[in-house]
Amino acid sequence: MSFQIDKRAFTSLSNFSSIIYKNAVLNKEEFPKQEEIIDISYNGKFVGKALYDPKYPLIKLLTKKEEEVDYDFFKSRLLAAKNYRENILNYKNTYRMVYAEADSLPSLIIDKYNNIASMQVSSKIMDEYSDLIFECLFENTDIETLYVQSGKKGSEVKTKIFGDKSQIETVIFEGNAKFMVNMKGHKTGFFLDQRENRIDLENYVKKGDKVLDICSYTGGFSVHAGIRGAEVTAIDISEKASIQAKENMELNDIKNYNFLTGNAFDLMKEMIKNNDVYDVVILDPPAFTDSSKDLKNALNAYNAMNYLGLKLAKRMLVTCSCSHHVDRESFKNTVVSSSIRAKKEIRQIGPYRTQAPDHVITMANKDLEYLKCLFFNLVTQ
Repeated sequence: MSFQIDKRAFTSLSNFSSIIYKNAVLNKEEFPKQEEIIDISYNGKFVGKALYDPKYPLIKLLTKKEEEVDYDFFKSRLLAAKNYRENILNYKNTYRMVYAEADSLPSLIIDKYNNIASMQVSSKIMDEYSDLIFECLFENTDIETLYVQSGKKGSEVKTKIFGDKSQIETVIFEGNAKFMVNMKGHKTGFFLDQRENRIDLENYVKKGDKVLDICSYTGGFSVHAGIRGAEVTAIDISEKASIQAKENMELNDIKNYNFLTGNAFDLMKEMIKNNDVYDVVILDPPAFTDSSKDLKNALNAYNAMNYLGLKLAKRMLVTCSCSHHVDRESFKNTVVSSSIRAKKEIRQIGPYRTQAPDHVITMANKDLEYLKCLFFNLVTQ
């Protein structure tokens, strides 16, 4: 069965897009009732193979070739992704190896930590190839263990491990810092997308600074601040993450820190009542929305958090958003609004930062860009 697309969709695919909207399919009434790999055609001619899921409005292109989705299919894409990270971006042992459509492997995310890889799968069909993907990785890279888990809520994908099941943890290097990565952690075990932003933070932290790290997770920003000799206070709602963050501080011989577990908004308000002040405040919350329907509530949450952060900040604010549906200008305008409310004048330090380059952003699919990070200096009169 082949599904015919309209001219607009064909033109979009010709311009390197890998997404087809279901409304662009002319014989949509013939869609299957379950997930499948389907053929796409235009004017009766083969265009490509794509991932179809009845629950979602998009169809994701797999290939424009009339080829089998087999060992060679995955091998060529995995090695191309690896080559780009290692030979173009100059990453070595730890990096995002596969970023979904950016690497022509929709519904797959693979992060490499030395010889361990963590894979998020958001398609039942792609999950069926997990063993084949591990075979390709094991035979063509130095990866010995693959942890597979669901990439979306409500998915039928079950957590599983291929290869050496005894490999649970590994130590990675990030600039001057070291981190213990546990594969049983949140999502892929560690957030590599903030790598360059965390490393850059070291350029602005001074010995003896008081640094507040909000939503610290396993201590990424905290460790880099601590390496510079700062006194770090970190807050996260997860006690498990805070325990690992403390281990990362010890791993880097950092002693001057205090980790608090609880609701960041409540604890920040308490700090303001106590007249606490920090030289540097870092805000790196989880996504406040995964839907455009909740955009207003998400912006209100960012406004509230940045207001509290600015009230506590003395010299510098680092503020981030990983909410895909919050665009750059909306986020920046929200921070500016917060600064006016807090009566704190701010000036931007450096460029508008985004995710690490191994989280590839293609010009035909800018939806792959999600992380926003801004460094601000607080102006003192």
